Amino acid sequence: MNVKVGDKVRFLNDIGGGTVVKIIDRQSIMVLNDDDFEVPTPVSELVVIESAADSRLRGSSAENKSEKPKPQSVTTDADEQEEPESAPISLTDIFYPPVAIDKENGDYLREYLAFVPKANQQGFDIYLINDSNYNVLYSIIATDADEQSDSEAVGVLEANTKVQFSTLAMSNVNLIPAYTFHLTFYRKGSFKIKEPLSRTIELNPVKFYKEASFVKNEFFSKNAMMIALIDEHAAADSVENMTEKDFKKVMAEKLKGEKVEHKEFKSGKAIQSQIVEVDLHIHELLDDFRGLSNSEMLEIQMRKFREELDNAMRKGVKKIVFIHGVGAGVLKLEIRKELDRMKKKLDYQDASFKEYGYGATLVRIF
Repeated sequence: MNVKVGDKVRFLNDIGGGTVVKIIDRQSIMVLNDDDFEVPTPVSELVVIESAADSRLRGSSAENKSEKPKPQSVTTDADEQEEPESAPISLTDIFYPPVAIDKENGDYLREYLAFVPKANQQGFDIYLINDSNYNVLYSIIATDADEQSDSEAVGVLEANTKVQFSTLAMSNVNLIPAYTFHLTFYRKGSFKIKEPLSRTIELNPVKFYKEASFVKNEFFSKNAMMIALIDEHAAADSVENMTEKDFKKVMAEKLKGEKVEHKEFKSGKAIQSQIVEVDLHIHELLDDFRGLSNSEMLEIQMRKFREELDNAMRKGVKKIVFIHGVGAGVLKLEIRKELDRMKKKLDYQDASFKEYGYGATLVRIF
């Protein structure tokens, strides 16, 4: 939708409307509402009810009706100049918008990806949050399972603001793409240089079915799934409170490139009452699975399934959940074929729908 400064608009998701007073970027604009407050609003949540050109034309017609006719005069080509539809937008206004400085943020960067549930569990609104005193030049790219990439959003996000750049329907949660963020940080005047950030986020669809994934936060009135792209403030606090031993351990792991496992089995009776989770999504098992066929990925997943099941039986684990996702159901079918052959040692059922949706199997070991 082509929106210009001076257009009169109405809010789609709220009462009332107002006049466009500023173009923030390609995705959002500033609206002066009926209460004379400036409100940053996504273009997708607006409808133009009267363009700036139509408004001027209507005003001009009213003036002409009230004025007496004037004698016509001869004009030259030099006199005939079309009035521009709206005032030109300055690049300075776009790239260096007036910002609200938060002294508590200092020079720290805090950038988040957020998924906010829609009403009636219809899906999620997806936000990029800039909780810093820097403006952010951003590009967001979505890559699907077939390695097809599309530009999701691009623009300037001013300091201490957020922008909704996409939505995710509940029916498409299992097809959620990987999001790649390219962020460049700057502000007007003198400032401390920050390295550009490039980060790819791949989310496990199971997270969207777990209530624990959605937490209270300072940015929305409802619980949301918050993923930190970078949080220098938290990192600084962590380093300050870190012992020398912890620091050496972290640095050693970083230098060796070791992958820290999220779960590990413990010995003793304590684990018998614990439910162990094993995520079999291929992106959880391999850092790079490009070039693998579907059958090769399935074999890797099944090998992991067998290893974890054997390990659980040796350690005395009584309950283990295998997270396989929904997808086409091939992995789930193969898992249950093998479990059927071991009915004397175990049984199985769908895991909690509240926790995992339809994407996991709970195994009870005798």
